[in-house]
Amino acid sequence: MSLLYTESRDDIDQRLFLGTLEKGFAVLQAFCNNPRPMTMAQVATAAGMNKSAVQRILYTLRSMGLLIHDNRTKQYRLAPRTLDLGNAYLRGNPAVESTFPFLLEANKKVRETVNLTELVDTDIMYISRVHSRDVLSSYVTIGQRFPAFATAPGRAILAHLPEDERNALLDRSEFTALTPKTRTTRPEIDAAIAEVHELGVAIAREETVLGDISIAAAILGPDGLPLAAINVAAPAARWPDAKMQAEIVPVVQDTARRLSKIFVQQHWV
Repeated sequence: MSLLYTESRDDIDQRLFLGTLEKGFAVLQAFCNNPRPMTMAQVATAAGMNKSAVQRILYTLRSMGLLIHDNRTKQYRLAPRTLDLGNAYLRGNPAVESTFPFLLEANKKVRETVNLTELVDTDIMYISRVHSRDVLSSYVTIGQRFPAFATAPGRAILAHLPEDERNALLDRSEFTALTPKTRTTRPEIDAAIAEVHELGVAIAREETVLGDISIAAAILGPDGLPLAAINVAAPAARWPDAKMQAEIVPVVQDTARRLSKIFVQQHWV
């Protein structure tokens, strides 16, 4: 099963832990990891479970309105109702609403896409976004995830983690290239993370999406630990290094500093 835990499995109290719920989530996670319609056999393989258990879970989730079953193809897919949980998170997260004006302000200054991201295990997840009006803007949706090691916001966050936590996270990461320009060796990644302190921002050129450049800075708590990250994503061809350093980097740094104060003032830490 490919599950994410908020604590080490060794620290979980098995007297309180519901294995049945874990299996149900494993099936839902299978659809997150493989965003396409799947047969029962395919779900069982993706979830790492036997068909008998998967059959009962699929039936239950379908009865609850969380899955849709196509009688013709015998395939299952997520139902619209599964969006409720993600939307509830966004509505209930005060950081999303309160930081949006700052993202919008940064967007107006650089006229490029501005994102707010959080670290989720070894990935970064987009939780808020102000689009560029340019049709060339890369297509990323709220809730989408990318490996932290390969992204500017991910590296900005990693650079401010305690060394032992950062190493543990990187040890769990799979260094798979997203583009031909993705840095995938540990020395390259360590060097990219070290650059964050030298440059004041993290910069990734075409490492996540070909043709895109991403500039990011971490939003820090009073203890200096990262809470989230803001980044500007733009077409690389439009932003040669000198122009990017002069116009985008100051905006990203200033926005990150202001958001760090907001996070503390609003007691989100």
